[in-house]
Amino acid sequence: MNPNQVISQSPTKRRFQFPQFTSLQSRLLLSFILLAILPVLITGIAASIISAQGLRTEAFNRLDAVASQKENEINTLLNVLKTNLDLISEDSEAQQNILTLLQNAPNAEINPQLLRNDLASFVEKTGYYTEVFILNSDGTIVISTNQSQEEKIQKNQEYFIQGLNTSYVTPPTYEVALSNYSIVISQPVKNQSGRIVGVLAGRVNLSTFNEIMQQRSGLGETAELYLVSSNYAVLTDLQHGELNLGETYIRTEGVTTAIRNKTSGSAIYADYTDATVLGVYRWIPSLQIALIAENDQDEALQAATVVFQTTLTLILVTVLAAILVSFLVTRSITLPITKLVNVSENIAQGNLNLQAEISQIDEIGALAKSFNYMTDQLFQTLTSLEQRVVDRTRALATSTEVSRRLSTILDEKQLVNEVVEQIKTAYNYYHGQIYLLDESGQTLVLAGATGEGGKALLEKDHSISIERGLVGRTARTKAGVLVPDTSKDPEWVPNPLLPETKAEIAVPILLGDQLLGVIDMQDNIVGDIYPEDIEYLTAIANQVAIALQNSRSYTQARQRAERESLILSINQKIQNESTVASALQVAIREVGHALGTSTRVTLKKNNGTS
Repeated sequence: MNPNQVISQSPTKRRFQFPQFTSLQSRLLLSFILLAILPVLITGIAASIISAQGLRTEAFNRLDAVASQKENEINTLLNVLKTNLDLISEDSEAQQNILTLLQNAPNAEINPQLLRNDLASFVEKTGYYTEVFILNSDGTIVISTNQSQEEKIQKNQEYFIQGLNTSYVTPPTYEVALSNYSIVISQPVKNQSGRIVGVLAGRVNLSTFNEIMQQRSGLGETAELYLVSSNYAVLTDLQHGELNLGETYIRTEGVTTAIRNKTSGSAIYADYTDATVLGVYRWIPSLQIALIAENDQDEALQAATVVFQTTLTLILVTVLAAILVSFLVTRSITLPITKLVNVSENIAQGNLNLQAEISQIDEIGALAKSFNYMTDQLFQTLTSLEQRVVDRTRALATSTEVSRRLSTILDEKQLVNEVVEQIKTAYNYYHGQIYLLDESGQTLVLAGATGEGGKALLEKDHSISIERGLVGRTARTKAGVLVPDTSKDPEWVPNPLLPETKAEIAVPILLGDQLLGVIDMQDNIVGDIYPEDIEYLTAIANQVAIALQNSRSYTQARQRAERESLILSINQKIQNESTVASALQVAIREVGHALGTSTRVTLKKNNGTS
């Protein structure tokens, strides 16, 4: 007999082919499988999404940090180039030869070749320039390390026009005669009387910029850094393409946005090879160029892909295991129920003497309660996990935003106000404030606060001793303090300007072991501040400590630079005077101006002696 005909004609086999969802065993089997799959599926998808988002943010932060580093290196290089060009003028012999050449002094002898050799020696020694040349006041190159450039008139060139007034750096410009892009740094040449007699210029070796951009430490294998001029021409080597200066142009979304809007930012877009990348772009106004940092999206999110693949594998294994286990378990559950059904059928047929041995809670009732209990526990677990993910995501977002904002703020007052407002808004606190430790080390002075109450406290120059209150305890112990209910803490000190305070948390601002201040946050709901908030606020406080150090270092450096600039200015004015008397008068006058006083010295002659 045909086996297929046996199967199709068998009532028993047909019963197995009919949908079994109406039977208790099928429903239990399906329920167990779904209960095994759904938690893994939900958790896996959530983990994949969160992992991808976190990796994307981390990749952008890494690219932004490298782009900032490269921008700083380029600006530092420009300063070094200007400083190196100044060294030529500081050489007294070279300076005298340059002035003699530019002023065409009568009876003055100068060997142009000797001066040309000196400039060539300077170029070779520094390695920063491909050519150094000098232009007279008419814009003619009178001498150059590239002798073929001499006698050329450059009076319409921007570096000559601007170089007559100040130190100037040209954006990268393609020069057909040189078949290359070049950056020219120029500065005025002055004679002994301070009159401008010409311009000293140097053509920068662009390979130095290329070396900076090729150092990709901290980035992935597919990442690359390059510079693009304002006309979209590529200036440095490309990792995934060939560079022909003056012929290679890039107009990706990142490059176009940076150049058209003269701005900095980040985005996901297709690079010049049509590969999807995470890109960070920066506009460098001093050179009118765009700095581009990119990393292949697949590489940046590789870990998230692994998480997703692992989740799929886990789901498949779970399904197979669930089917096997569920079949065995449901069979063990439904068999007693089947016996109960048989008893019920016998009773329905009129056999009233049969009784089923049933306890007060039968198998179905116990199964329902167990299932409900398990579902409740699973829901609580997932809810707790989701809330922890939300809290940590919010803390990471707040920390990232504070870090981004702090990196651009150097004013201490603005810094503390920005931080306290960010924290209050992110965590929905009732009030926030930051105290900074004064020079005595015994008093915490209010430096930033939110709301009208905070404004009033700042106007009163509010301060608190480190021996008093929750803020003082935080400063003494250098550890975070959490008071869920302020009415139950004996050290809590109420403030009439903040009458709604019901809970309070304070964390120290530490730079190593050095206490800089305290971040203090208050809420108007009892128990609405949680222990994990100490961890989140401590991470932010560590960033604030670094930002405060940077702000104070910047302030000290600026004050020192202003003093040095003032001294240099006074010294130059004194040197411009021809007599001791006038030099002394200038010195006294300028010192008086610097000190905010008016001072005058009158010199009298006595017996022909002044």
